[in-house]
This record gives sequence, C-alpha cells and structure tokens, in this order.
Amino acid sequence: MILETERLILRDFREADAPAYQEVCSYQDFQRFYSEEEGDPETLKKRVAMFIDWTKETPRSKVQLAIELRSGVLVGSCGVRTVSMEDRQGTFGCELGTIFWGKGYAFEASRALIQYGFSDLRLHRIYAETISENLPAISLAKKLGLQTEGEFRENKWFRGRWWHTIVLSILESEWKQ
Repeated sequence: MILETERLILRDFREADAPAYQEVCSYQDFQRFYSEEEGDPETLKKRVAMFIDWTKETPRSKVQLAIELRSGVLVGSCGVRTVSMEDRQGTFGCELGTIFWGKGYAFEASRALIQYGFSDLRLHRIYAETISENLPAISLAKKLGLQTEGEFRENKWFRGRWWHTIVLSILESEWKQ
C-alpha cells in the first residue's frame, strides 16, 4: 500500500526498514514517552516484522506505514488500526524521529492516514491515547481536529514512575467538516 502527500510517501514497511526505524526510535526526546523495552533494537525489529505481517491480512484492518521523504529517507511511521469492526472504532498513532519534528511531516502523514481510516476502513471513530506529558502528540491530535475525551490517572507504569494518559478522538462526521 502506498499513500502520497505533497512531500511524503507513506508505504508498507519492508524488512530492510528495520535499521532506519530503529534510528528513528532511538532519539532521547522520542524515547522519554516509551518504556525502555520498547526502545530495544530486537523489540523494534520484531515490531517491523509485525507491521509487515499486517499487510498480509485480507481485508486489512491494521495499517502501519513507513513515512518517507520523497528523497527516500525514512523519518517515522503512522498507522490506523481497527479495534472493533462492529463498532467501527480505530486507534491512531504517529511517530517521527525528533530531528524531523517541527516541519509539518507528522501533520501531513496523519491527515492522510486518518482520511484512509474513515474512507477505506470505514471507521466511525478514531482515537489516540498518549502520555499526558507528550505535548507534541497532543498538539498534533488537536491540530487534526481530535477532541479530548478524558485523562486516565496514573494508569501506565514505566521508567520508574506512574504516568497519566490522555485520550483524544474524532468522529467521521467531524472529519468531513
């Protein structure tokens, strides 16, 4: 699968992407919102293999695409994953290497994936959950039109402490506006 935006190519992952994906996920600013295990190179390699396995699903219900500059540089990933076909609910996430922050790439890629979620996956509601201290992710979600639904207090334990998480969502009818 390939989605193209003005500056980006969003495509299915390939095995050869594992080293570049590990580099994207290795930046200290990026890693502060993830557990130590999630930054482990072997874990990241397995994650890429999982993304590749999702491409074999028919029909597809989970899509995690590599975000690539038109020059061929992998800068992150973005995905929409159906969590309930009956309720037409999906979860959304975008991750970008911190050296690529502030250039609008996450917004551009996310718009394309959310559009795909509503048009192709036929979702009714798409939501994102993130650590409440992850202000760049919350800002991105709000720019995309997601609204805060609530905050879960101290529901994630990692890096030696409890973290709050926030859930934001957008409905198909809101996206169309």
